[in-house]
Amino acid sequence: MTAKREGDSIYKYNRWIIKLFGVFASILIVWMTCYFGYTYVKLVTQPKDSPLSSKSLSEQEEFLLTLDKIEFWTCQMGVFNSERNANQEKERLQKLGWDAQVISKDPFIVAIGLAYAKDELLPIQELLKEGGMVTVPKFMTNPERAFQIRGIGAKETAEILVGVNTYLNTPYATREKILPQFENLMLTTSRGLKNLQEASLSMIKAERTLMVDMRKIMSLRLYGEYLRAIEVLKN
Repeated sequence: MTAKREGDSIYKYNRWIIKLFGVFASILIVWMTCYFGYTYVKLVTQPKDSPLSSKSLSEQEEFLLTLDKIEFWTCQMGVFNSERNANQEKERLQKLGWDAQVISKDPFIVAIGLAYAKDELLPIQELLKEGGMVTVPKFMTNPERAFQIRGIGAKETAEILVGVNTYLNTPYATREKILPQFENLMLTTSRGLKNLQEASLSMIKAERTLMVDMRKIMSLRLYGEYLRAIEVLKN
């Protein structure tokens, strides 16, 4: 009888040990999942050449960025309250061979070309008219912006945005003077803003090979990528 009671006591004791071990194991698994899961997401969301693994959080950068306002004229192709409708019009025009861009919100404006004086748009308007397109000259202002960029590569990101801002504020007649420095910036800076950098390199090539009216059209594409990059950073 005594042996049976001792056996029952040992069984109950071992059962509590098993329960405690199970709780501890569950807590350990949850902790490991959270820790390693966070680390994995952190790493894969960085650029491939990001030095995140070799820098502590305290070494990550914070950079104050100021971007000058950009003013220009464009050929307005349509104004929409819906982003979806604006994108559909943009895609329709692109299928017809026109490099149209959505360049504002509320309302959404679809446009072609970027010029620094109203009369500089006339050749593009004539081309559009020959294609049966009705256009309205539109003056656009992108206001001065100031905000902070945090994280690894903040300084390089700021340099790219400032470089594109300066380029878009430079008249076509004098852009050649800044091309070497602009090209060097896009080639030597890590590809954190890949789409914007590729659009910049395409624009640099166009500056050296295409007529000015084609460059006016392509400049609006670069402006569109510039807006998208800022939107991504803000969000």
